[in-house]
Amino acid sequence: MKSEPVFDLPQPTTVLDQLKSDLDSHGYALIEDAMSADQVETLLGRLKEQAEAERQLRVAYEDGGPNQDWGRFRADDGHPKENAFTAAAGGVNQRVWMLVNKGQVFRDLLANRPVRQLIDYTLGPEYLLSSYGANIVKPGGLAMDLHTDQWWMPEPVRRGPAKVPVGSISRQQSNWTEDEPPELIASQAAVNVMWMLADFTEENGATRIVPGSHLTGERPNHREGVRVVAATAKAGTAMVFDGRTWHGTGANVGTSIRYGILTTFCGPMFRTQENFVAGVDSTVLEQASNDLLQLLGFKIWNGYGRIESPLAGFISRGDSAISEIKPE
Repeated sequence: MKSEPVFDLPQPTTVLDQLKSDLDSHGYALIEDAMSADQVETLLGRLKEQAEAERQLRVAYEDGGPNQDWGRFRADDGHPKENAFTAAAGGVNQRVWMLVNKGQVFRDLLANRPVRQLIDYTLGPEYLLSSYGANIVKPGGLAMDLHTDQWWMPEPVRRGPAKVPVGSISRQQSNWTEDEPPELIASQAAVNVMWMLADFTEENGATRIVPGSHLTGERPNHREGVRVVAATAKAGTAMVFDGRTWHGTGANVGTSIRYGILTTFCGPMFRTQENFVAGVDSTVLEQASNDLLQLLGFKIWNGYGRIESPLAGFISRGDSAISEIKPE
């Protein structure tokens, strides 16, 4: 889809009311100078170090290449093959996952006040960090298909059996058809933040966005001829966008690398993309604030996420359930 000029799109701003309005109407908002120049430099330096080290150790996850064939990474039984995390199938871009483990500078970023104000506005006071990674888009990296990051949210249905049971939901399959537009749409249950560590331009693969798509109640493959725009802004900007908004990484047809950090947040009742309870380093947990522990899923929410008693505030790695016992 070709990007067309649009003149009423969100512009970078620090005015909270305008950011809320942009998010409500367009499905995304641009927080101007969300990160200082020094903070961008520090984040970028740590990210480059981590990305290079993962490449040297041959554990880098690379995608976006012209010859990508994910089938070759799975054995006949569907499980990943050995070294499946190394994209030998033509990966150009690089992903760096689980950044909460990879530097204090990344953990500090989660406390960013302007961003958290918008997350509070969209999801309320209780939510989880769903994923925390970097997307390094290199020259030659291809565009990602338009998609939403809330595809797992069950859609409204008319009375009667759902066409797609909740356990069968996928990014491609929907309860709705092109001839049957939804009367209602799913509530917002996730929100993304793209932290721009470099200038995002059309040439270097700025995130492609379909403004207003969060209000259609449709999947991207259910409509053609939509207006796709590149969310361009300078380094230091944070783009907050609705989990229902159609979006995708742009193609990098330029000569510079596009560095971005992507955080996804979701409601406290949903499964997260990254399993932080199992995967976060013990040293990180020992120093974590209650706010970070809540984001990582260690706080019990209305009895969910508990080990035994629903009255306990937080769980910890050392907790265990009561084993089988018998009275004396």
